[in-house]
Amino acid sequence: MKRIQRRTFFSLAAVVTIAAGLGGYYIIPTNRSGSDSDKFPDTRSRPVDSRECIDGAFVADPSQKVVEIYMAAYQWRYSYCSITVYQGQKIKLNLKSLDIPHGLMVEGLPNIEAFISPNAVTKLEFVATKKGEFPFLCNVFCGEGHPFHMGRLIVK
Repeated sequence: MKRIQRRTFFSLAAVVTIAAGLGGYYIIPTNRSGSDSDKFPDTRSRPVDSRECIDGAFVADPSQKVVEIYMAAYQWRYSYCSITVYQGQKIKLNLKSLDIPHGLMVEGLPNIEAFISPNAVTKLEFVATKKGEFPFLCNVFCGEGHPFHMGRLIVK
C-alpha cells in the first residue's frame, strides 16, 4: 500500500513540475533576436485579453504596390486584429511568435498558410487578387485560447 502511494506521489510531483515548467515557458515571451526584432510589438509589459489584438488594425497605403507587414503571434492573438490591403498589392507578411509555435492560414484563399516559430521570422508573400473579407486563424493548436486566435484580412 505505501509503495503505491509513494509512486502516485512521485508521479503527481513530476506532472506538477513539468506543468510549471511549461507554464513558465508558455507565458514568458522568448528573447527576440535579429535585425527585424524592433519591428515586432513588445507585449511583455502590456497584458492583453486573449480576444484583443496587440496593435489593433493594419491599413495599407493604397498607392503602394508592395506592402510589408510585421505581425506577431502571442498567447492566442495576433498583433493585428485586421489587415486591410488593396487588390493587386503584393503582400510581404513577416511573422514571428513571441512565445510558442503558432500558425496562420487564410480561409477562402488557398495556399496562404505558414508555421510561425518563436525562433525565426517566417516570411509569407502573396498577391491580393480577390476582393473580400477573409478570416485568418491559427492552424497550429496553441492551447486553451486557440479557438479565439484569429483575425480578418480585408482586400478592397
